[in-house]
Formats: sequence, structure tokens, C-alpha cells
Amino acid sequence: MKNRRGSNRNWEGLTGKKVLLIVTGGIAAYKSAYLVRLLKRGGAEVRVILSEAAVEFVTPLTFEVLSGNPVPRGLFAPRQEPGVEHVELASWAERVIVAPATADFIAKAALGMANDLASAVLLASRCPVYLAPAMNEGMWENPAVQRNISVLKRDGRVFIEPGTGELACGDVGSGRMAEPEELLKAIESSFAPGDLAGVRFLVTAGRTEEGIDPVRYISNRSSGRMGFALASIAKGRGAHVSLIYGPVDVPPPVVDSVRKVTMASEMKSAVMRAFPRCDVLVMAAAVADYTPVGKAGSKMKRGHGELSVELRPTVDILASLKEKKKKGQVVVGFALETDETEREIIQKIRSKGCDYLVLNMVGEKTGFSVPTNRITLFKGTRRVLSTPLITKEEAASLILDRIASDRKIKRVKV
Repeated sequence: MKNRRGSNRNWEGLTGKKVLLIVTGGIAAYKSAYLVRLLKRGGAEVRVILSEAAVEFVTPLTFEVLSGNPVPRGLFAPRQEPGVEHVELASWAERVIVAPATADFIAKAALGMANDLASAVLLASRCPVYLAPAMNEGMWENPAVQRNISVLKRDGRVFIEPGTGELACGDVGSGRMAEPEELLKAIESSFAPGDLAGVRFLVTAGRTEEGIDPVRYISNRSSGRMGFALASIAKGRGAHVSLIYGPVDVPPPVVDSVRKVTMASEMKSAVMRAFPRCDVLVMAAAVADYTPVGKAGSKMKRGHGELSVELRPTVDILASLKEKKKKGQVVVGFALETDETEREIIQKIRSKGCDYLVLNMVGEKTGFSVPTNRITLFKGTRRVLSTPLITKEEAASLILDRIASDRKIKRVKV
């Protein structure tokens, strides 16, 4: 895949960037002092938070001298000026990096705890967050730690994987925090224009609910995970992302604009309005194929006989956009099936006017309401990619790799 980061002459690295470093209580905290120096040398403005455990290893004064900024003394420490410090720090930062990130802090972050300044700031942060784990090999390989890391990755947090080497306990193994130079490179690279910079994405996600009466509806099991992964990763790769989503089971990612809908008709209206302004439409939402002809005004009472509900087809959103697509626009459709043949899929691609179609079949650990999937990606009527069982985030990255390399897309200069 072509890397466009080096092609932007206006990119100035870390100059003027605001980086918040959270140091937690591990022996690797001594390396974080050097990281501050590297960040400052690169032109970044740096502020530092030490967890309560971190001050057992390093002192606030060290980081105040190196960063040129005061180090807060705690969530409830007195301040010279009134304000909500954890919110101010979270709003100030353009990047947050936790180095070292201990097993304890990772667990707190995965649970969404906020009982000290470091965890409260992390929870309030809306910018990209990077974590550099550091711990004993036994802790690093513990299923509980890996489970917590998986949760945070699904939330969009980025992990800078530890290396293998001599650990503080004297053992040699995995769990050694990445070196400050590697952490610097990760943060610096995160500010560079991504391979989707200048591309306007419109992503739909979740399901729709078609009301039968005030308490009942027709829907499906879509969780929103796939669409949200696509939106989040596209944003992380530099795209301008607009997200339209229906009912979901997971929190939405932070993108440029968000619109929440419920019914298929609302999804259609929102997509129709936004479509002319996008370069890429990713239609990952599971829109209901049918909706009740009429919705009862009050709850339908249970009777002794059978009950029938008359349904009519909803509008096929993708097919209705076929004639509205402009030169340079790319449309990505999704199909979740149980038994459809490849010939039928190709007919669907042609009828809907998709440039790409992602096929995922319902099966063990695939489809709705699970974090994993097996996908087949078609470009036009040609199969270009088939995957084994992978996470939906990994699937999203593979799909976006293909889109990023599509020469049809027109990019706005950034």
C-alpha cells in the first residue's frame, strides 16, 4: 500500500503538538523522563500526570523540570485557579500516551474506572490514546491482562507492544516496555497525514428497528461493531468521517459528525442527504428489508387466535443511490448471508451498483453480535480477498487498505 505520509511537505512533525504523558507505577517509569526530553526536542508541548504509584519510582519535580509545566498533585489536590482539572487536561491534549502502562492501570482503564487523576483524565479524553505496557512476563501473558487489552483495543486505544529482554525481576522474557525512541516514533507518526487523508467517508452502522406497536418491533442482531470499526480506523488513517447509525450494542467512536436514526426510512433520508458530499460510502448498517404496513397506536393485546402482521419492503438504499453516484465516488456494500451462492452475490453487486461488496456468512464466531468475522471482499464482480477468522477491527483494516489504494478516489489536499 502506498504510504502518502512522506508526500505532505506541510507536515511539521511534533512542532506545536500537545502531548499528555501519563506515568504509572512501574520500574520503567525512569524511561519516561527521557521520553519527555525527546518529545520536547521534537517541538511538542508536554504535560505530565503521575499516578499515585508512579511517585514511588520517580518524582514530580523531575518531570516539571523536563516538561516545563507543573505536574498535578492529584484529583482532589488544591488549585490556585478554580476548574475541573481532569476535564481541562483531557481537552487540552491532542495525544495521550501512558508509559509505562502497568497491568493494574490497564485493568482500571478497561473497566472505565476514574478514582484518581490519571484514570479520570484517560476516561475523559477524546483524542487518540496510546499505551505502552510494562510488566513481568507472567503478568503480560496472563489471560486477564490480555482480556483487558482486547477490551481497550476494541474501544480504539492503541497499544505499543512491549519487547523481549531483561526484566526488572531479572528474568528474560516479554513485557519490557518499548524504548523511548520507539514511543516517540509512534506519537510522531500519529500526527502525520494518513493514507486516507483528504478522503470524506460516510459510514453507516448498526441495525434498524421497524415498529409494530409502541412496545414491539422487527429488527436483527447487528451490534454495530463492524461499522464502528471501519469508522474509527478510517478516522485514525486521516479520513473525514461522517457516521450514521441505528440501534447498537457498543458505544460509537469519536468521528467528525454523527447522526443517530432508528427506522429504515430515517436511515435512507440521512444517507440521501449526506451522500452527495462524500467520496466513499461504506454501507455497513443492517437495514431491515421489511417494515410493518401500519404501526398500531397502542399495544396489541394477546388473544386466543393467531396474529398476522402485514409487511411491505423497505427501500433498497444502495440500489436507490446507483443513479446518483458521481464520478470519483466509491460505494462499499455489505451482505450477510446464510446460503447464497457466488453467482447470486455477483448479481447483487450489479443490481446495487457497488464498487466493492463485503460478504460475511453467518456461522460459528461470525456474523452478528460477535467480535470476529470471516469476510470475502469483491471489487466489482472479482473476488479480491478472503480471510480466516479475524477480529472485526482487522477486517476493517483490510477493507480500508483496498479502498486506500483505489485510484478512482479523489482526495482533497490537506
